[in-house]
This record gives sequence, structure tokens and C-alpha cells, in this order.
Amino acid sequence: MTSRQFSASLAAVKLLRPMLQFHPLGVAGESSCLQLRVTHAMKIPVRHGLKILSISVISGALLLARPVLADYTVEAVANGGTIEGVVKLSGAAPQIAPIGVTKNQDYCGQSIPSPMYLVGPGGGLKNVEVFLKDITKGKPPSTATISLVNEHCMFNPRVQGANVGQQIKISSNDPVLHNTHPQNASTNATIYNIALPFKGFSVTKPLPAVPQLIKVKCDVHEWMHAWIWELDNPYFATTGDDGHFTIKDVPPGTYTLVAWHEAAGEKSTSVTVAAGKTVTADIQLTATKTP
Repeated sequence: MTSRQFSASLAAVKLLRPMLQFHPLGVAGESSCLQLRVTHAMKIPVRHGLKILSISVISGALLLARPVLADYTVEAVANGGTIEGVVKLSGAAPQIAPIGVTKNQDYCGQSIPSPMYLVGPGGGLKNVEVFLKDITKGKPPSTATISLVNEHCMFNPRVQGANVGQQIKISSNDPVLHNTHPQNASTNATIYNIALPFKGFSVTKPLPAVPQLIKVKCDVHEWMHAWIWELDNPYFATTGDDGHFTIKDVPPGTYTLVAWHEAAGEKSTSVTVAAGKTVTADIQLTATKTP
């Protein structure tokens, strides 16, 4: 950022100060970040310090430039490697009772099978987010819009990864009222709260400007939950029905590979990637939590 841009950003903040409130962002390890909140519920994260994002005021709205990925550098990956594997549970999956439906039973039904432990025929565990934790350079982050659909009184997908600041389209395929309420998983701080009053309604919003685990709930239907791992690098994958994952175009090197599941927790392992080669990294998780 140039000195002129920096001065313009400060001037914009001073101009809007009567309409803004400052709050800690509430992300562990992010003490250098602040959150600007317009007094009428709109929350906008801003990185504080030398990497302040440029701010513009257009038609009364406070807008931010694309978030800066401070710890990740984009560069061409020549002859990158691939990490693939299967995430399994060690032992049998717990028997989880069906979810008891308390509202809109005429549409949602009386109960819904629990999606917490979805284990395939080969023992693979679905809905595990697998990602590289300490990679600092590589291919560009994704700019595609991810989706979260309210569908038959559940969220789809239940677990997914995304990059910092990526757009998310929130929609409903149900003829009943939903709301989609993403929160920081560590602090429960609300990111935004979107009402979806009818089938076909959708809203597209940016994800926050800092990496974090986001938990999503529906306040109308308390059993509805989803999880979004918002990361500062594009090296992540969500396991499918068979528990398999693939992460491509990884620069050669040694990294920490993390597997995370909403109930079985998190496990890390070291993985070394060679140029143009595929390395297999199978991971076992232990079912330690039940609702």
C-alpha cells in the first residue's frame, strides 16, 4: 500500500467513525486484527497495521479490497506433487440416534438420520477436512464461489473448505423459513445472519478476511449444522463417501497434513512431497465424541 492509499484509508475511517464501532475479531492468535462494524449490523473485517486494506465509500456502502493472505505467497508450481489418502475411523463408528425433528414436521419429517459419522463400505469416513497447515507458497487460492444449501432441513454440504475472503452463495431449496447463521467456532462471534424465507431464495456474501473455522447453524431448526474451514492456502480437500482425498500441485517439501472431523477431532501427520510424485498419507481418527 502506498502512503497516499494509506492516508485515504485513514481518512475514510475518520469520516465514517460516527457510524462504526470497533470490536476484537475474536480469532485466536489474531490480536493484530480489528473488526469494523457498521451500527446497523453489517460486519466488515479489516487487517490492522502495515497491511491495512484499502477502503472505499460507494453509494453509502463500506467496501474492502480483496483480503491479503499475509502468510502465503502465490508462485508458479512446476512439477508439483500430489498427496492422496483415505481417512478412516479406528474401530466401529458410534451408533448415533436419529435427529428428532421439532419444527415443520409436515415437511422435514419426524426424524432425520444423523450425518455425524458417515462411514463407507471400506471404512472410509466422509466429511473430513484435510489440509496443509504450514505451507507458505504455491498455486493461487480459489476465486470460485462456494455454496451452502438449505435442503430438506439440513445443510449441504455439511463440511467444506474455502479460501480467505472467498464468496459463498447461501440458498434454500425448502418451502419453509430457514436462517443461515455462520459464527467463528472459537468465540461464537456472528459473521452474518441470513434469513431465507422461501424456496429459491439466495444471498451471496464474502467470507471473513482472516483464516478460521466457521460453524454454521440454523436458529429456526436447531439440529441444522455445517462447518467451513476457511484457510489461507488452496491445499485442502474434503473426504467423499469412501473417505478418500486428493490434494494436487503441491510444491516439493515437507509439510504438516491435518485431518479434522466435527466429532472425531483433529490429527496431524508429517508428509514429504517429491516433485512430480504422488505420496500416500492414510489417516486414522478415533471416535471420541458423541452428542
